[in-house]
Amino acid sequence: MTRNLAMPQDIQDSLENKGIIAVLEIEDEADAVPVARALVEGGVSVIELALRTPASEPSIARIAAAVPEMMIGIGTIIEPGQAARVQRQKGVCFGVSPGINPAIVKEAVSCELPFAPGIATPSELELALSLGCRVVKFFPAEGLGGLSFLKSMDAPYKHLGVRYIPLGGVSQDNLASYAAAQQILAIGGSWIANRELIRAKDWKEITSRAKAAKQVWDETRGKK
Repeated sequence: MTRNLAMPQDIQDSLENKGIIAVLEIEDEADAVPVARALVEGGVSVIELALRTPASEPSIARIAAAVPEMMIGIGTIIEPGQAARVQRQKGVCFGVSPGINPAIVKEAVSCELPFAPGIATPSELELALSLGCRVVKFFPAEGLGGLSFLKSMDAPYKHLGVRYIPLGGVSQDNLASYAAAQQILAIGGSWIANRELIRAKDWKEITSRAKAAKQVWDETRGKK
């Protein structure tokens, strides 16, 4: 039940070191490289690129080619075949889903795509554990009750070393409290580079928000 089949330790270590994951919904693939560069300039070098638009998959290749320092994660993997398809793309490091579908998790494990399914309850966490997942996405974090709920849910499983990536309602305002919880592996959010900022091509603001988020993570985790 506790074997970690879905997320190799080196990927976990890299995510924890980087700390902040910018969740992106890209509507025009021409924006992919500029937003990635703006994030890296601000110190954020991990993205969760959501598979919600026709531009999402073409954006993977563009970012991988032009911004090789970006660690590319793929989000909203909810349909059969998606995990295997994105795993074949150069530069993709991991995948996540908003919920937990055993068939999707098994596909990701089978094609060796490091994967973190979304969970919201103890029962879903136990399902994730049974599928070999000890890194999970906690979603929607604030809607479920935030860090207080997460700590309560985690208590019976703490000895298993489960690590969480909270998304949904996390912002600059509550970032520090999440970062201070050691069961948190990394923190994801769309506030750093939301759709409106990308549409406006406000790369400077994206860099500023990335810098502010990364500073909180580094300071809270005791990094220089």
